[in-house]
Amino acid sequence: MLKQEYRLKKKYQFNYIYRVGRSNSGNLCVLYFAPSKNKNVKVGISVSHKIGGAIIRNRIKRKIREAIQKFLLEIKKDFNIVIIAKNAITTATYAQIEQEIEFLLKKSSLFEEK
Repeated sequence: MLKQEYRLKKKYQFNYIYRVGRSNSGNLCVLYFAPSKNKNVKVGISVSHKIGGAIIRNRIKRKIREAIQKFLLEIKKDFNIVIIAKNAITTATYAQIEQEIEFLLKKSSLFEEK
């Protein structure tokens, strides 16, 4: 479960990231990211009604949350992230989702350098 301190909740937070941020797209999802003044990374997840009913959308959100949590400590601290699911994610396994998120984070240069 993704802790409250790492979540984006408000509509104005999502809108700010869409307006100011940059994006990278993969086969399963789109990753938007924007600089932040917070000391923690904040992550928002968006799954459209077009993808399916509530059960399917919630299952997808749980998988994305679990996958992003694995990389949370490695992500740069001064960014907010929004992940938007695409239709293809409904047939994807957890391993594929995790691999896609890792790919998008690397493509966006959001991992801290060691």
